[in-house]
Amino acid sequence: MSGAFAVFAGLLCFAIPLAVPLFVQRWRTFAIIVALAVAFFAWLTWDIERTGGVHWIGSFLGGLMLFGFAAGAIAKFVMLVGRRPDRAEP
Repeated sequence: MSGAFAVFAGLLCFAIPLAVPLFVQRWRTFAIIVALAVAFFAWLTWDIERTGGVHWIGSFLGGLMLFGFAAGAIAKFVMLVGRRPDRAEP
């Protein structure tokens, strides 16, 4: 049962950060999401590197989250760059 929980947790830790930047529609919102992710992953790095105490997220799940977010952010960046400006219909 613990193996099934670990696989499920790993899937969630990859899929949710992957999906977050993909729901963004504008550049400003994308910049806000990336800034929040930088703050979160900076905290995560600090949490993993400190000694003693309880680590809320481990290095494996944190790495999955970072890789998932990076993949989603790169994909959304390409989508925003390649988007054509809206034209008004006559």
